[in-house]
Amino acid sequence: MKKRILFGLVMIVALAALFYLDYRLEGLVGPAPDQPVRLGETLSRLLPGLPLALLVLLLIVVAVEEMARLAQSAGIKLLTVSALAGSAMLGTLPYWWRMTRDWRPHGQDVLPVLGFVVLVVFAEQMVRYRVEDAFRRVAATLLTVLYLGVGSACILVLRIEYGLAALLVFLLAVKFTDIGAYFTGVLAGRHKLIPWLSPGKTWEGLVGGIVFAMGVAVAWARWVPMSFRGHPVQLWQAAVFGLVMALAGQFADLCESLLKRSAEMKDSGRLVPGFGGLLDILDSPLLAAPVALMLLRAVYG
Repeated sequence: MKKRILFGLVMIVALAALFYLDYRLEGLVGPAPDQPVRLGETLSRLLPGLPLALLVLLLIVVAVEEMARLAQSAGIKLLTVSALAGSAMLGTLPYWWRMTRDWRPHGQDVLPVLGFVVLVVFAEQMVRYRVEDAFRRVAATLLTVLYLGVGSACILVLRIEYGLAALLVFLLAVKFTDIGAYFTGVLAGRHKLIPWLSPGKTWEGLVGGIVFAMGVAVAWARWVPMSFRGHPVQLWQAAVFGLVMALAGQFADLCESLLKRSAEMKDSGRLVPGFGGLLDILDSPLLAAPVALMLLRAVYG
């Protein structure tokens, strides 16, 4: 427990420093890419989100290695070159879209990128292994690319399209769900949520996580007023956002548990003492981010 708290605080401080740097960089160039800037149009599109994009690249490298370890434990050898290239390409795509004037991505623009990634995966299989175990290798690699790349891309879109405040309240809601679920489960957990998949999770913990997520989202909206697309965020909207993120985050956590159970591994790695691997930390945000993005677009456009 002491290690968990210590390294949790270290990660919070590191993220706070990174987000502050991101905030300062955005302040140098103006609030949006299409507004007048002091450092030139190119920098106005390059600087905001740059620290987060670099962090995403670094995390993808580690996460691909952990996915390869999980796959190997399940008897599958991942195509690591295409998994890394495809995940990095998809994961940072929203950032590179900022270089264009019409920087908001469209669905039809993603399809060629996805198609190219599929070609790269098949090419590596043919070059390195020919037909050997092709179905499982290609499937596991594409799962890795979609899992890491799409989730990371949605996190970047939250930052770029809706601002740093939206990204922060998203991360707070998702991670406070984990915190609330853990402590509530330890103190009052009696009824198992889904014992065959995650024996430690309880219904009481889920309720506690939801309460924590809704509380932190409402507190953020109360003390750090936000507006998306010119519409102020109401407290009840923040509460609904916290509720949805709590449910999405807990389901995302179960999804990673499914992979670990299949691979017969307790943790995805040993990178962070007290937490396990990187995927054990990123599992909730990766799959909750698409839900957050759909929710914000449905409400605010």
